[in-house]
Amino acid sequence: MQRRGSSRAPAVVPTVVTGVGRTTVDCRPGIPAVTAISERDWRAAWRAAADAPLRNALSDPAGLPALREQLVAQLGLARGFTPPVAQVVVAAGTSEALSLVAEGLRTRLGRAPRFAVEDPGYRSGHRALTSAGAELMAVPVGPDGIDLAVLARTPVDAVLVSPTHQYPLGSVMPVGRRRALLAHAAATGTVVVEDDYDSEFRHRGSPVPALAALDTDGVVVHLGGFSKTLDPRLRCAYVVVPSGPVGAAVLAARTARGAVVAEPVQVALAHLLRTGAFRRHLGRVRRDYTHRRERIAVRLATSGVPGLEARALTGGLHAVLTWPGPATGAAVLARAATDGVLVADLADYETVRGRSGNGVVLGYGAVTLPELDRALDVVLAAVRATNSDRG
Repeated sequence: MQRRGSSRAPAVVPTVVTGVGRTTVDCRPGIPAVTAISERDWRAAWRAAADAPLRNALSDPAGLPALREQLVAQLGLARGFTPPVAQVVVAAGTSEALSLVAEGLRTRLGRAPRFAVEDPGYRSGHRALTSAGAELMAVPVGPDGIDLAVLARTPVDAVLVSPTHQYPLGSVMPVGRRRALLAHAAATGTVVVEDDYDSEFRHRGSPVPALAALDTDGVVVHLGGFSKTLDPRLRCAYVVVPSGPVGAAVLAARTARGAVVAEPVQVALAHLLRTGAFRRHLGRVRRDYTHRRERIAVRLATSGVPGLEARALTGGLHAVLTWPGPATGAAVLARAATDGVLVADLADYETVRGRSGNGVVLGYGAVTLPELDRALDVVLAAVRATNSDRG
């Protein structure tokens, strides 16, 4: 049974002020540094959208051709593959993209598709799949990503993975295991849905190729978007489908649903990509996120909390803090909230309870360094106090 929990993009404002005059630092994961983009570039993009000619026509269900062309160019630069424009479709966020894939598979198979999903994993995405009629099978995650041995014993039609920065634990799937996953998929007819949600932000280690860049058998459906790079409120993602019947089924589902992302949004995004503003923005925020990641690593190394471990710091915009002892993530979350710091409970990402141990997920994309320092102080104090209370 699926249980509601935290998602990767909660609809919250990063910093709010409480009614008692206390500033609350919101470190729940899912919010990037929205305000970091150049105001000049941002305004220019929306002027381009406003200057687009009015026309008596419906939008292309697959998305604006100008945006899809720019997405192909960006994928070539950043992810090492350049699909045909006809195989790229625009979606209203990652959840809508996943429901689109599930709908296409359900139509093609004539029954509910069976999806293997990472546990712990992306709960909003899991809900999107089940809402579209999919059945989910939870597969544990190890240091190298989804457990391929368990997956091999789990008969499914598709597997949803986040191999470049597993969500939320942050493991990176090595290239050898990526090739093994693709070989398994090709041999069994399994569709691999690659959630490439924050691959732009790699803080440590060598770049890792996308599964889609390694795919020679047409088994990968690649998902990307702008929620982690620009603003989740844009509600714009994209799906790159393989050639063949699976891709055709997803494209047919997109056509049946119709267009979902407003054309002015698509025009603005195409402008940011075409003019290089998007790449300039990524360069700036990468440096900022790397500084915050380093601050977390230093602070936790000297935390004084026995057995405290920080995970997911090789990339992305969040860290996972785990610890031994009786303090649960829920108890630490509650105590931190009373001191004005909001984080997420690691257990809320689990399907099988207790699989990941006690921990919290702390997002650092939208906070300043002083706010991050305060958040770490509060969370570490909450772990010490809660372990002491329950010891």
